[in-house]
Amino acid sequence: MRLRTVDPADDGSHHPDSVDERWQESWVLYWFDPSNNTGGSHHFGLQRPRGRADVWDWVTVNGRPAGHFNALTLPIPDQDISKFELGNMTIETLEPLKKYRLASEYPSTGTSIDIVYEAFTEAISVQLDGQGAEVGANHYETFGRASGTLTRNGESVDVSGWAFQDHSWGIRDWDTVGAHRWIQAQFSEDFYCAAGTFATDAGVRAFGYVFDGEFKQVTRVSFGGRVGDDGFSVEGCDTYIWTQPGDAYHITGNCVSSQISSHHGGWFTSNGFAMFECGGRVGTGVLEIAEMKKLTPSLQRRLDEANG
Repeated sequence: MRLRTVDPADDGSHHPDSVDERWQESWVLYWFDPSNNTGGSHHFGLQRPRGRADVWDWVTVNGRPAGHFNALTLPIPDQDISKFELGNMTIETLEPLKKYRLASEYPSTGTSIDIVYEAFTEAISVQLDGQGAEVGANHYETFGRASGTLTRNGESVDVSGWAFQDHSWGIRDWDTVGAHRWIQAQFSEDFYCAAGTFATDAGVRAFGYVFDGEFKQVTRVSFGGRVGDDGFSVEGCDTYIWTQPGDAYHITGNCVSSQISSHHGGWFTSNGFAMFECGGRVGTGVLEIAEMKKLTPSLQRRLDEANG
């Protein structure tokens, strides 16, 4: 699996190269401390052609929701994303592609966090677009660790755990993806993965990689995702991942806590912090599932042509 070198300049803000209103730039940080079932999911998007920004941000403490901020029509900050404020979040790049500081506040629950993330990998360039999906023409991600403090009602606790960060820019149209599943699991600095599936009008496509001493491109994923009776809460997985060298991995996971996030046009997804097991090894990470909410054109044609 070949990886493209990421320019440190790409750590900063980008601007549209067309007038397509679907252009966006987004950034996310996930972290989870299994010692106290505490974690955070922090995402922002800048929709410059539409003149608005969005934030999906939530934390869990002891496996229970402890703060949630979801806003879709925020003003775009007049700052580079290397150091800026948006909604309830403040983000600062301490070292491009490598180290960041993030602070968030959740006044309704008296909760706040102050986290430093440091990658142990180089930036990993991943191709997400293809076979009908337009979700991120430019994308990189890193695996690392996060540490800091979480304060609730005046009492602070130290938190530390595996973490994941990514950054995308370009056309993103969730209407091109009928459903998706994604697993991001870390077992050690030598064994981690980010893989999933997109269901589009062209069919189901697997994407991602496994790092097991070396990068291995994913060729097929049988996700085995579990969603709660409420119809959206991700609960776990029983996942098989096949890679280009022919190796296969069986990863099971159970979510400790999950939350829902939304976007324009009625689109929404659910992600959660999970404990994973693979071949006796235990890890942590994130599961994300967005179920199909309407028929793709090819599925609609299948019904229209079902005439016996």
